[in-house]
Amino acid sequence: MTWYTSFFTDLANGFWRGAVQPSQTSAEIDFVTRFSAGPRVLDAPCGSGRHSIELAGRGYTTTGIDISAEAIAHARSLAPDLDWRQGDLASLGSFGVTADLALCLGNSFGYLDHAGSQRFLRELAEAAPVLVLDYGCTAESLLPSLPGELRMSFGGVDCVAENTYDVASARLLIDFTFTDGERTQRSACVQHVYTAGELTRMLNDAGFSSIELFGDVDGSAFRVGNHRLLAVARR
Repeated sequence: MTWYTSFFTDLANGFWRGAVQPSQTSAEIDFVTRFSAGPRVLDAPCGSGRHSIELAGRGYTTTGIDISAEAIAHARSLAPDLDWRQGDLASLGSFGVTADLALCLGNSFGYLDHAGSQRFLRELAEAAPVLVLDYGCTAESLLPSLPGELRMSFGGVDCVAENTYDVASARLLIDFTFTDGERTQRSACVQHVYTAGELTRMLNDAGFSSIELFGDVDGSAFRVGNHRLLAVARR
């Protein structure tokens, strides 16, 4: 079973819900809507729905897809009238969604193996003419200073993340421990690491003809050491 199918429980999701401030969501949507070609947005994966809900509040029609039943239930409890769908983005095309803008935010790219990631990008290109992809695991972001262990607390959940890098397969391996005082969840995460150049070539192969690389929502250019890559791809 693929690791992400069981990873995103209420402990993991609660941690990340607590880690993100509303101002961050607003700034990210300020950025992505600069590139929208129309009112329909595909948010894949949508997690607990923060981007879709912010977009809907600005008048966009959104479809949010995520594999986590807990995340979709949380999103639906906050915005029951939006189009929420549960399922695996390894088969994005099976949802039959078309939009003016596709989003893959929250550092959710790289969960699939290389063939799966290439298929995912191709299906995003078929779904929308513009894609904004948020990726925190480029080689340029990680490898200058890969931390061995991180300890964080958000949303009433303590998290310990132990990082190792598999050179031969270019994969970031993270052992997570989430604790809320009474319960503990231990789960492993795998993210495939690409250089910005490799990701650009993958986007081109998927059918996107124009790629812009940004280092943050302020619109600055992506450089070595930036903590995230925001790729804007157009067909």
